[in-house]
Amino acid sequence: MMIPKAKYHEHYVGPRAIFDQDFIPPSILHRQKEENALFSMIKDSLTDNFSINILYQGIEGIGKKVIINKVIRDLNNFHDNEVNTWKIKVNCQEKNLEELIISILSEIDKIHDFKIDFHQILNCNLSDLWKLFKLACQKIEFKPIFVFNNVENLDPRIFRKFIQYGKEAKISLISTINKILRPSSYELYSQFDFKVNLNYFSYNQLYDILQQRFSLSFLQDIDKELIEYITDLIFEHYVPVPGKGVEILKELYPFLKECTSQNFGLFEIIQNQFDPLQMSDEFSMLSYISEEELLTLIFLDNLSNFFLKKRNYYINMSELKELYFVACENLDYKKSNNEFNSLIKTYQNIGIISNSRNTIERRFFMTIAPKQLKTIIDTVFTKF
Repeated sequence: MMIPKAKYHEHYVGPRAIFDQDFIPPSILHRQKEENALFSMIKDSLTDNFSINILYQGIEGIGKKVIINKVIRDLNNFHDNEVNTWKIKVNCQEKNLEELIISILSEIDKIHDFKIDFHQILNCNLSDLWKLFKLACQKIEFKPIFVFNNVENLDPRIFRKFIQYGKEAKISLISTINKILRPSSYELYSQFDFKVNLNYFSYNQLYDILQQRFSLSFLQDIDKELIEYITDLIFEHYVPVPGKGVEILKELYPFLKECTSQNFGLFEIIQNQFDPLQMSDEFSMLSYISEEELLTLIFLDNLSNFFLKKRNYYINMSELKELYFVACENLDYKKSNNEFNSLIKTYQNIGIISNSRNTIERRFFMTIAPKQLKTIIDTVFTKF
């Protein structure tokens, strides 16, 4: 399986497209409705000089930050917008009020260079810190938009303090939460003027997004089956969010950057990005295979070799049947379609293969690394 030589891509960005946490793609695929809604609300708040408090909910990696970053960038480029805006972001994880204020002051100082003495600030009491925060907000020459990430970690009383100041100073707040709020957190939930729950992507949508990141990150065309395989594994072992795919791309980058012509080791690299507890139980699989007949062992050996030697990510039904027929011929067994169908169903149930969610053609992919299956089979073969 060859990867074509490098060629020019119109929107090529390079490694920044996957390693820069604040990277904004040329277009945000399958989120146009959410993007347009946020742009309209923030634009109106700036034009009419009022504050709005918006919440984006969704599991980590689903795309909350990229929507926010793109909308704020587009607002600054909007020709009718006479107000310069700037994003002031802060991560709310494990921070008390004092730490939040210091983080915001640090972000403001990066932009405006107030030359704040942070050694002195660390000795300030909360009242003085809050006064300094308000003074800094009044002195900046642009209209700030506060972006609070992971607000589920905040005491609602602390967050309410920022909301109240935002209304007084006519500063809008955009907040993100990496999960659906529990009933115990409804006090926090009620503080938002507008709430958006980002839903999961479909298989085709997630594939589109990962294909876009591949195209932005690499000059050469990447085998589309590799992208499909990553998409299938995300659906099989995780939840359908682009962030997981970007994590995998980071690990694959050194190999794909060198235009490697074969997928040696890619199975292991990709599958190592998932929680082992979510993957197939190797001990249970060994126990099952060790109790099977020789026909099953040869069939599975043929299957692992198909992926290892031919560098395939997928196998179709006719190819699977051919591997089964070869195993039968090697042992002079009578071929049976019923037995074949039963074996395929069993292999799916115990986590050896799985159906691809790409509905164009019925294909299967290995849910464990072919090398791992080969090792199990070789271990069992030593008993014969």
